[in-house]
Amino acid sequence: MTTGRSLRIGEALLGGGLFALGALIAVETMLTPSAGRGVVGPALFPYLIAAGLMLVALSLLREAFAGHIAHDGGLELNLRAVVLIAAGLAAQFLLIEYLGWIPSAALLFVAVARAFGNRRYLLNAVLGLVLAGGTFAVFNYGLDLNLPIGTVGEWFLPAE
Repeated sequence: MTTGRSLRIGEALLGGGLFALGALIAVETMLTPSAGRGVVGPALFPYLIAAGLMLVALSLLREAFAGHIAHDGGLELNLRAVVLIAAGLAAQFLLIEYLGWIPSAALLFVAVARAFGNRRYLLNAVLGLVLAGGTFAVFNYGLDLNLPIGTVGEWFLPAE
């Protein structure tokens, strides 16, 4: 547990990383051409997300450099959970083109559920497939924003 006015390195690193991510999102949003001319266009939400990330980052950096104790008992990093979630994200990133959105998002759901301690793999897989299928339908058919169907998905779904 940290006392006094010592630097809290974990919060400083997280704050710096979040600020850099927020700045990257803001810069990329500025550089992305937008056809919308209204006040509320496609760039609004990336800017809101960038601003939110940078506000949280500034709060973390303030606490880190002030040496405040955020939690009396301290926090223990559950590295196993972090690794499981990171592995799920990496698997989704690597498999989305081949498997498509629905199976890769379901796999990510199972990994995150396991990281949070749930061991009901079959139930989590079914829930992940239902949620991923729902988001696929909303994006592809409701919003006309196509999520990847994948090479495997092309075997089962008719071409449009």
